[in-house]
Amino acid sequence: MSPGPRRQRLADALGLTFLLLVLVDLLRPSLLLLSTITAGGDTPCHYPTAVWLCERLLPQLRLHGWYPGAYLGQPILLYYFPFPFLLMAALAPLAGMPVAFKIGSALGVFLLPVFAYVALRRMRLPFPAPLLGAGAALVFLYVEENPIWGGTIASTLTGEFSYTYGTGFALLFLGELWRARADGRGPFLPGLLLALTCSAHGYAVLWAGLTAAGLLLWDRQPLRALGWLAAVAALAFGFAAPVLLPLAADWGWTTPYDDAWIDITTRALLPTLLWPLFLLAAAGLAATCARRRGADSRLLLLGWAALTAAALVCAGPGLGVVDVRSAPFAQLALALCGAASLGLLLSRLALAELAALGLLALAVAGADGSSRFLRYWIDWNYSGLEAKELWPAWRALNDRLRGSLRDPRVEVEYDAAHERAGSLRVYETLPFFSGRSTLEGVHNQASTTAHPVFYLASELFARSPNPFRSRSYSRFDPESALARLRLLNVGQVVALSPALTAALDASAELVREARIPPYTVYRLREPGPGYVEPLGYEPVRCDPADWRDASYRWFTRKPANRALLVFTRDPRFALTAADPWAAPPERALPGGAHVEAILGEEEIRIRTDRPGHPLLVKVSYHPRWRVSGAAGPYLVSPGLMLVVPTQRDVRLWYAGRAWPDWLGYALALAAGAAGLARVARRRTPPRDAPAAEAPRSARVVRALPVLLVLTLAALRLAPDKARPDPGPLLERASRAYAAERWDDAAELARNAAGLASAPDPRGAELLCLEGEALLRAGHPREAALAFGALIDEGGGAHRPQALYSGARARQAAGQAAGAEAWRRELRQTYAWTPWAERLQRDEAVSGR
Repeated sequence: MSPGPRRQRLADALGLTFLLLVLVDLLRPSLLLLSTITAGGDTPCHYPTAVWLCERLLPQLRLHGWYPGAYLGQPILLYYFPFPFLLMAALAPLAGMPVAFKIGSALGVFLLPVFAYVALRRMRLPFPAPLLGAGAALVFLYVEENPIWGGTIASTLTGEFSYTYGTGFALLFLGELWRARADGRGPFLPGLLLALTCSAHGYAVLWAGLTAAGLLLWDRQPLRALGWLAAVAALAFGFAAPVLLPLAADWGWTTPYDDAWIDITTRALLPTLLWPLFLLAAAGLAATCARRRGADSRLLLLGWAALTAAALVCAGPGLGVVDVRSAPFAQLALALCGAASLGLLLSRLALAELAALGLLALAVAGADGSSRFLRYWIDWNYSGLEAKELWPAWRALNDRLRGSLRDPRVEVEYDAAHERAGSLRVYETLPFFSGRSTLEGVHNQASTTAHPVFYLASELFARSPNPFRSRSYSRFDPESALARLRLLNVGQVVALSPALTAALDASAELVREARIPPYTVYRLREPGPGYVEPLGYEPVRCDPADWRDASYRWFTRKPANRALLVFTRDPRFALTAADPWAAPPERALPGGAHVEAILGEEEIRIRTDRPGHPLLVKVSYHPRWRVSGAAGPYLVSPGLMLVVPTQRDVRLWYAGRAWPDWLGYALALAAGAAGLARVARRRTPPRDAPAAEAPRSARVVRALPVLLVLTLAALRLAPDKARPDPGPLLERASRAYAAERWDDAAELARNAAGLASAPDPRGAELLCLEGEALLRAGHPREAALAFGALIDEGGGAHRPQALYSGARARQAAGQAAGAEAWRRELRQTYAWTPWAERLQRDEAVSGR
């Protein structure tokens, strides 16, 4: 006989209090209430977002805006989730922003076990299942194998705190969804909770919404259930429309993760800590499916939630999202299913409360005892940036660089030494601490210039993050990077590695300004004309449909092309490229145009003495930018803006409120009115014997969620976007080479090499052709880079040619020592080849 209600309530209160005290002991309020800026992972990089929302956006009653500090400018909170930051802004007047940020980033951890308990209670699972579900959620929080996937304490500490809130709200939604459908209630409260999930994290709302479709599998009236779920979705969309509609309207201007992001290991997918719960889930699902009286729909819903999350993992690259970010949902759903299965088994015991409390104690002891680094990470994070070894140097560096967003941008090297300042990515906080803009930021999908920024990092830095696997990156090549810095209006570089420091010291184009160990500050002698520049060459009109790939090809070209690509069908740009894969044509424009520009947070004012002369605005393109006194703004490579003045005075401004925002507000009001009208009506009790529906229609509806999950899973099997065959480009490159069109030959060969897969033997041939063409076009340094790439890859039968011609290129570029190294290898290793004989004849002629 199970314990009475009073004993159950007492056990629940004791158990939940115990779990929360465990988290309080772990997360240390003394550190949470310390007024320091949170360190660790991406966490400090989110701090400027909270400040920007609190100080700039909310006073204007806005949820999103333009942030000029990162990625050459990007929307802030348009493509990210505002709930945690709104919570921080609400707490800031009471506790100050540093403490409000800590509480706001950590509170989701405390709420997850509570929300798991409430969700299972709403599903009417008997005691002690809800309490065991809270314990399972706490065990899940302790998982350390996947600290950047989301949902766990480790993930929260790395900066995924929005994900933790989204996960908790998704559980509340699923619990309320089951309850409302079982009781025959309306869709208002489930819709509201799904909208709340949407405000916390997009992955969570995607998972929760797709999981909800599982109700169709076992509902006795699937057609009515489909209509009811549609009403839930409509209400949720309406409530979330102020956040969701602007995001959806401009989603096409984000940078997708269209590749498998992280290699998934068995240990990460099946953490040892969760094995007992997974086994209980498997047993519980098998037992309930074998019952003659019908399966328990609550366990089925949790099992279906895990299956849906697994399908989303498969679909990640196809949807343009990070695949592994859906895996924690599957882990948590199975953990809760295991806890619920055990709770159903224990519910018949007379001393179920003692058994439940004992199991909680064992689970907590096992989870806490298995933790390897959580306490250390928590101390590291919440002691703050100010407690770190490099804080004095970091603060001094920012004081040295201090300025405003009108000053040229600053590029800071990516280096492991940043960890000693509190985070590997602490350099992304430079706009907050110094007032100056930089290139990289925490929201790397929210800008049109993310790909070029990371390519530039691969050229400039000895080590670079290279997060987008679908793109190829450069080797260390600071000389090429310097020209691109001017294009992006970067005026100063902060070096940390010995390799970059030595390269910048040796460059005549930079001046060492300061040394604040481990940072060295350099200034470009000629930083360029500023944020707005009159074009020196006529822009080349290109098809806007292929702008990402075409722009990336343009930006990564060596030597850099001087004519920008403008992605438009506007006929005012008459110059077009005959071959989009070849070197763009360069047609000089009259010089002497003078421009003055004043850059604001969401406004750029320009004065020009030559209306009609196109101007490059070195700010990331976004369709919310508006212009007066000019045509445009147009999207140009590498993701920047171009305007063609029609007057002397031009004004660009970012539209903080556009039609998606106003429509979103209207839909939210409509959803609220519809919900209140529904609540005002008398509830209709569920029917004891629901009317039968047509068998064929019911079967079709029940097949919908299965079809949906199978379609998502099948996206993983879909072939990658077919690359064009490099063969035709190789032929065109060869013809251009024969016709002595060296620049075209080099560019066609480079692009063909980029299309050739790793085992394609034509790749070596193409690199050789590129190098030979560059050498003849008068670009020896770039030719040496092409031959060097081939030599580093092995080169195969083309290696002797690469050594011979590469040595010539190095010699012409003033790299005598490198040239001699390649000649020596050619003599010693390939003396029998015609290339060694040619070298011998060359040396005889030159007298070496």
